[in-house]
Amino acid sequence: MKRIILSVLALVAAGVAMAQEEEYSRWSVTPKAGLTVATFVGDDATENSSSMAWAAGLEASLRPDRLLSFDFGLFYTRDRVKERGEINYLDGNRSNFTASHFRMVTERLDMPLLLGLHVMPGLTLKTGVQPSLLMSATSKYHLTGYYVEPPMGVLYTDADLANQPKIPVDRDEKAGVKSQMCDFDICIPIGASYEWRNIVLDARYHFGLHSVAKDGDKKQDVNRRYLLLTLGYRFNL
Repeated sequence: MKRIILSVLALVAAGVAMAQEEEYSRWSVTPKAGLTVATFVGDDATENSSSMAWAAGLEASLRPDRLLSFDFGLFYTRDRVKERGEINYLDGNRSNFTASHFRMVTERLDMPLLLGLHVMPGLTLKTGVQPSLLMSATSKYHLTGYYVEPPMGVLYTDADLANQPKIPVDRDEKAGVKSQMCDFDICIPIGASYEWRNIVLDARYHFGLHSVAKDGDKKQDVNRRYLLLTLGYRFNL
């Protein structure tokens, strides 16, 4: 283990020495687009699995010396999380629905503030803080079951409904749930980027520190975590 640690440190030291010879521009901007793979964790999070969505944005970079840089970004980020389970809605003899195949889709404005360490030419390690504002939240699901049209113009009972034809339902539905989500989130991103001829491949994993869901006015223990993979092109200024 000691040898591995020493080898890694030696590699980083060598990379830093190489980075000291790298040519660079003090200011640059990089438009980026890519994929997100998100999930929810926490004691109050429903059982869920990661699902893929997308993100796009722009980052400005200040590199005061060869070793360090500071990135300031603005991203439109769309997350999608698959939630397991189903919910049954029963209204006597009038309707019987089952909702399943839930997908939570959120749209956010993410604002990463990152410190970059240029460990070797082209390779940069990054971490920082990322505030986030929620723009929309939608629950999508599949609805199956049936409903009954009450007899027209008469007072009806459950027995009357039981004798009416059942009208089947089998369709996708969605509902806005922004009121059940917190408007503000903050994450710690950790990742790395590699640049070749101004083409930048970036990978970051984000650890949510703030609850993203609430029950009434009470925040729940539900945190956002997601992987962001982007490809961009750096324009030196």
